[in-house]
Amino acid sequence: MKIVLGTRGSLLAVQQSEALVAHLKSAGHEVEWKRFTTHGDQWLAGPLGKETGTGFFTKELEDALLSKDVDLLIHSFKDVSLDRPAGIITACVPEREDSADWLILRPDAPEKPVIGTSSERRLKFLAEALPAATFTWIRGNVPTRLQRVREGELRGEPLHATVLAAAGLRRLGLDLSGLTVRPFEPHELLPAPAQGALLAECREGDTGILEALKGFHHELTHTCVTLERDVLRGIGGGCQQPLGALAIQVPEGFHLRAAYAGPDGIRRGEARGADKVALVAEVLRGLGL
Repeated sequence: MKIVLGTRGSLLAVQQSEALVAHLKSAGHEVEWKRFTTHGDQWLAGPLGKETGTGFFTKELEDALLSKDVDLLIHSFKDVSLDRPAGIITACVPEREDSADWLILRPDAPEKPVIGTSSERRLKFLAEALPAATFTWIRGNVPTRLQRVREGELRGEPLHATVLAAAGLRRLGLDLSGLTVRPFEPHELLPAPAQGALLAECREGDTGILEALKGFHHELTHTCVTLERDVLRGIGGGCQQPLGALAIQVPEGFHLRAAYAGPDGIRRGEARGADKVALVAEVLRGLGL
């Protein structure tokens, strides 16, 4: 079977799709790539926030899927809107990579560094975790942001560090020599809901695609990211909300944590158990919702 695959055109979007493509090819399928430049890739005039809307990195791809220009999409799951277009379903959720955020610093970074981030979530939580730091917005792909840190300058001002998802850095295998890497623990900086996970989408009723990807689906990852996105849904927000959420499997079921940076400060919720609906409800109560 020939499968036309749609992804964003960035190096990371292509690289993170390689394992799924290899799986399809090993099963005898032919894969043709189509790469898209989304509105989020083009708009670099400032940071993305909750007021900028949803689907910044997915709409063009989902339109192509519905118009049958492509047969399969692969996204970073954290970029996908909670309410997907009718006619599009989950084809599979591969096993998750590292969900953490990493602080990438110049070796000469001062005690009060200037950190570049385009994420309101990272900015709000890091302002608490690193009170000596100041922040500036930065956009562009992962290699571009690393290059800005190496140069030590952004828009004519000093730049000492940036924050990037560990999953992207691991998938790209970029050279970080000469830079200091500081992983954040969940109690310092919870990742965005579904960070580190991928989502493959196809058209409803496409049984051939579903069958081809059945062996690549990782149910534990799917369950965990669904819990995290259910918290996001519970606060009534899109993927740019300043919300961190992480679910992991524990002996009693799942451990779900969330933190939300609201106008009155950071609120946190946490729960353990096997009842997924009760877990989300308890975490939302902790967030004051």
